Amino acid sequence: MRRTRITENLLHSLAAAFVAVEVLTRRASAFHPDALHNVLILEYNIPLGNCVHMTPVFEAIRRARPDVRVSVATWGIGAQVLRNSPYINDLLLTPNALTDFRRAIFSLRHQLRSSGLKPDCCFTGVADHRTKVGLFAAAACSGWRGGFTLLPPLYHRQVIRDRGISLIENNLQLTKLLGFAAGPLEPKIFYSNGDAMMAHSLLEPLRAAGRPILVAVTRNSGGLPTAWHDDRWAQTLLFASKELGYEIVYVGTAQDAPAIAALMEMAGGMGSSLAGKTSINQLAALIALSDMVITLNTGTMHVTRAVGTPALVLDIAWEKPLEWMPFNRPEVRMLRGPDLETIPPNYRMDEISVEWACSELASMSRQFPPDDVAREGRLKASLSEIDHLRA
Repeated sequence: MRRTRITENLLHSLAAAFVAVEVLTRRASAFHPDALHNVLILEYNIPLGNCVHMTPVFEAIRRARPDVRVSVATWGIGAQVLRNSPYINDLLLTPNALTDFRRAIFSLRHQLRSSGLKPDCCFTGVADHRTKVGLFAAAACSGWRGGFTLLPPLYHRQVIRDRGISLIENNLQLTKLLGFAAGPLEPKIFYSNGDAMMAHSLLEPLRAAGRPILVAVTRNSGGLPTAWHDDRWAQTLLFASKELGYEIVYVGTAQDAPAIAALMEMAGGMGSSLAGKTSINQLAALIALSDMVITLNTGTMHVTRAVGTPALVLDIAWEKPLEWMPFNRPEVRMLRGPDLETIPPNYRMDEISVEWACSELASMSRQFPPDDVAREGRLKASLSEIDHLRA
């Protein structure tokens, strides 16, 4: 412990000295918001929910400061989420800076140099308040650094996380570094016409009988205990199919497919699995074209929020909903038990009963009946002709 503390103190001292030298070599005016015309944002700690919750930042910048060029350096899922975004100018795909630090530096430096990009500053959101990401920013970007960090001496303009507001609201504080305060914005995910056509092709055979589509997100990402009991899933989805008339479509990753197959067998073979058959962008289009979603608090729930499909969310009681969950959104309803301060052993949202889930699902089906116009409206709202990975 003492050695770790000494190492941390040394790191902070070196960072402070490094920044002091940088400040001497820059004019004070370089930090003024009016001087910022090329911003680089880093996204490397990228569970799907974190990626989705950064998207309002890009929209806010585009609307308030259209003169600012926004470049994003990321990898993996981050590239999928932003591939078709009209709110960014450049998508720089590198190795993961958290696991392949040196190659990521070389890759980003090369791309900045070859594209002629010279960022005035480099920002990090809440999810990337990591020491390694801060060091990566210092090594790969010549501009000054701002945002959330665990290594404040390395940053010229630090933003402090406010635990009393949501993750999206915290991320939007980055806009103050650009001279404005952003109002509330919802996340958005965009997809191509090809993605929309793929979603249509997957759903059309299932909609042939004229039944509305209910997307079931029954598996979490595996990072945290957010699961529900399979027997309760089976009973709830059987009710949705037999009593409410929905065609059930299971979505998830290829790794989820065996568990989803087992759940389908428990439910008498009811429904169709599309697990592993879509990219994130295609999944977003598919959800936009569906009529209702029932989902765990997991990455696909955030995708659902981004495209606006009515959703019943089975939420965990040990995490405060303020950070992640949407409020004042009538099309999103949350089932959640009393607050828990710790995660009980083998926790599986025991406080959410089948009766409660079925009652709320029936209520939502009355409030948001199948609507062809609403589906097509959702689909069109997120269509984009931009493809940053093919540019």
